[in-house]
Amino acid sequence: QLDRFYLRGMAYDRYDGKSWTTRLTHRRALAESPAGTFTVRPGSARSPRPLGPIIRQTILLEALDTTVLFAAPYPEFISGQFLAIQSDPTGAIYLPFPTSSRIEYTVHSRPAAVAPADLQSQPALYTELFSQHFLQLPESSERVAALARDITQSKTSAYEKAQAIEAYLSRNYRYSLDIPPAMQTRPLEEFLFERKTGYCEHYATAMVVLLRNVGVPARLVTGFLATEWTEYCNYYLVRQRDAYACIEVHLPNSCWVTMAPTPA
Repeated sequence: QLDRFYLRGMAYDRYDGKSWTTRLTHRRALAESPAGTFTVRPGSARSPRPLGPIIRQTILLEALDTTVLFAAPYPEFISGQFLAIQSDPTGAIYLPFPTSSRIEYTVHSRPAAVAPADLQSQPALYTELFSQHFLQLPESSERVAALARDITQSKTSAYEKAQAIEAYLSRNYRYSLDIPPAMQTRPLEEFLFERKTGYCEHYATAMVVLLRNVGVPARLVTGFLATEWTEYCNYYLVRQRDAYACIEVHLPNSCWVTMAPTPA
């Protein structure tokens, strides 16, 4: 049992100043071996990237208006009574078609660990295509860029910058679901400089944009945050209201690492 257990869904790469979309829509069919078990990411495929311990999950998923299958990051294998499973370039997992009934599946995941080399300052070179997806910025004000530089001015590594932005948001802003629609054409700036109150998507959006302003690739990820543990049967009960957004930051040696700037 964990205090907070995150179930990853989809990742988004493009922010237009108001909403998120994904341009990485190509899906590949996952290989099946043995029957009913699909390989999402072989455990050795990312070596020498450090890997955390295996997390085994058995999930009962009620019918949802999506083909996404949710799992702890980052899935390596998924098994169930499936004819086929698909994955996109961000690691999201999909059924070929929506289901109209409850399904059960088992996932083996490994959380990403931060490589010691990423604790040191080192230059990172990214391809133009990678930068177009994960360093993309909307038409943003100098005020946002200046804030990003101020928060990270004493930091040298990408991970230190990510930690500084995460801490700044979680300590200086207040969490609330009771937020009226943004009245301005720049909702991110309204959150950062005026309202300073919001829910998980405000925090995740702010952290991704701040990171990208200082040259650190990042993306927004949606899913569910499981916190309701049922002692009697030993499982988490996850509801629609537990929908959650966090971020993944790209580090040169660790690949994608999950971070959550939203305060409790």
